[in-house]
Amino acid sequence: MVIEETKKKKKNLFLLILKKIKISHILILIILLAGNSYAWFIYINNVSNSVDVHVRAWKIDFDDGTTPVTEVVDVVADNVYPGMVTFEKPINAHNYSEVSANVSFSILEATIMGTTYVTQEGRTDAGQAVQSGDLTSAALQQQLENDYPFTISFDLSSSTIQAENGVATYTVSISWPYESGDDDADTLWGTRAYEFKQAHPTESCISLKVKIYITQASS
Repeated sequence: MVIEETKKKKKNLFLLILKKIKISHILILIILLAGNSYAWFIYINNVSNSVDVHVRAWKIDFDDGTTPVTEVVDVVADNVYPGMVTFEKPINAHNYSEVSANVSFSILEATIMGTTYVTQEGRTDAGQAVQSGDLTSAALQQQLENDYPFTISFDLSSSTIQAENGVATYTVSISWPYESGDDDADTLWGTRAYEFKQAHPTESCISLKVKIYITQASS
């Protein structure tokens, strides 16, 4: 009898609680949980689409004397936004020859949220005539490093690769702090980045084409 009476009391208490809980409360709870889950998915998706830490190895060999060795590298950042994890694209160039080598690079092309800039070096590399208004690689590099709230930087660890397994690392980085120091630019380009991805979900916000030149150093 005692056990049955206890079960009856628990059942009555459960029914009382159910009566006090409104359906609207349950719906609000479901909406909050769904919203938090969606926000977390968007956060994870943004981060995974904006970080590339793969290091690409590149072997160099001057078997044919002083003929330059070149490599065209495509750098793609799918999504950019204030507070993003810094994007990095490093390339390691290994020199396995018996002579040291000189390293340099040129930016051939850059596309920023649908707007493409082709450099003078890019036109020449493609066999095209240089057009009025085309920047040099150096001028475009300066623009990419200074004219946006996000920063696209280019780093070459050394302009010389030593012979017999010397290494030089070329790295392209893209960073955008939560506050760049220019609120208007953050708002303007943050809005552009969002609208661009909404209109072109399969395209990348930033893409670069860079050519690395490696030549045999003078003996």
